[in-house]
Amino acid sequence: MSVGVRDIRGVFPRQAGSKPRQDNQPMPGLVWRLLILLLPSLLGLGGCSAISVAYNQADFLLRVYADDYVELEPDQAARWEPLVAAELARHRAEELPYLAGFIEAMIQANHQGFTASDSRCLLDQLDEVYRRQARYAVKLATPFLASLTPDQIQALDRRFQEDRAEDMAEAVKETTPAGRRERVARYLETLEDWTGPLNASQEALVSAIVDRMPQSRPAFLAYREQKRAELIALLREQPGEERLQAFLADWLVELRDLPAPLTRARGEMRPLVMELFGRLHERLDTVQRQHLERRLQELRDDLLQLQRQPRLAPLSC
Repeated sequence: MSVGVRDIRGVFPRQAGSKPRQDNQPMPGLVWRLLILLLPSLLGLGGCSAISVAYNQADFLLRVYADDYVELEPDQAARWEPLVAAELARHRAEELPYLAGFIEAMIQANHQGFTASDSRCLLDQLDEVYRRQARYAVKLATPFLASLTPDQIQALDRRFQEDRAEDMAEAVKETTPAGRRERVARYLETLEDWTGPLNASQEALVSAIVDRMPQSRPAFLAYREQKRAELIALLREQPGEERLQAFLADWLVELRDLPAPLTRARGEMRPLVMELFGRLHERLDTVQRQHLERRLQELRDDLLQLQRQPRLAPLSC
């Protein structure tokens, strides 16, 4: 969907042994991990237990991630953890109703067959979902990054350099037949989580549309390397939280300096995603439609149960 949240990669390299992410989203890894915990509705997690564990343990998991990547000093953790607790509480109160409302809009679109107008509105709302959650993530990441010592910044820069070669190898692979098959397989895996198994005709449809989607990985990697270098340079200046937050917000929330190739790729993706939604939904059988309806209802209900005072925020669709 538009700017993908599910497969974000960015500043902090992944942990050893974790599955490579492929979408072209300019998101620092810490912020990506924050979004993973703040966006259960977009992750394809199955069942209340998986979502609840991820969300209710978010403060602990964030500390583990941060400590693993940068080896937080005790005083850094002591300053950061109260902000994490406060922002997660605010997110529960302010954003979970919006996320539940987004899933409710998907349920209604499913009833209507994912028409072009429904799909267009959902994509508009997904962009807004991303921006709203990214603001939270940037606010949480800012004091963490601002507290890094020169040694920690240097270590972070080394980590950036270490994973660059692997990332470039992945980008080259995506242009090969094997890379193309893996790309199609990822889409099929995600879709089948929502619909149940797809038949051969449905798989062929998905494959044909995915093949037409832009492959902008090299452009993304070049942009990410540029922004990583800018971030390291900024951190070395000890800019203060206000300036650092403005940099991250321009980069990650507003996408202000997104290069022309990536802007074009986003524009090209939108009609293809709409086509995929509409044409695939037309071909779903009764069992698949029921599976999709059940998954959406379960996810909406999970997001309601996570709220202190459950409600659905209205969307403008």
